[in-house]
Amino acid sequence: MTGGIACGKTTVARFWQQWGAAVCDADAVAHELIAPGGDCVEDVLREFGESVRNSEGGVDRNRLGAVVFADVSARERLNALLHPVVIHQMQDWAGRIRREGRLGVAVVPLLFEAGMGKDWDVVICVASREEKMLERLAARGLSPTEAQARMASQWPVSQKKKLADRVIKNDGSLAELETECRLVWNDLFE
Repeated sequence: MTGGIACGKTTVARFWQQWGAAVCDADAVAHELIAPGGDCVEDVLREFGESVRNSEGGVDRNRLGAVVFADVSARERLNALLHPVVIHQMQDWAGRIRREGRLGVAVVPLLFEAGMGKDWDVVICVASREEKMLERLAARGLSPTEAQARMASQWPVSQKKKLADRVIKNDGSLAELETECRLVWNDLFE
């Protein structure tokens, strides 16, 4: 599953997990890699300096985010450090799920950007209108400039929708999203 920032991927994954799917979220994997004791902490600190270290010894995601969302080359350097490790862990997870015969949903916001679009049985894009994405990002405390920078760091949702096998639209209520999710779930997995 992919989609734009603030389109509702996590909410869709939560529904599907409740309905029996195993879920692995690439963002959660990346967060673990830069948390205290994470496999990529020292690499990130070496690349971006001690100013992004947090008091627990991991990477301060807010400070790092301020750097990488303001500078394309910094974001590319971070992606070069994290993407290979995240991709490897996601592929290992998917292999385990397949061997166990379980239904798994990998949530990969940068699926196409990271070149992982062909690695999955079905690609689902969770999509929202730009105004709705901006509204949700503002509710998360991001300024309009910060929200635009984060949105610009990803492929446009319109492009992801074209490459996906299925699209779940999320511009309405939570109940409407659950209905959309159930329709796709029933069609693909029941």
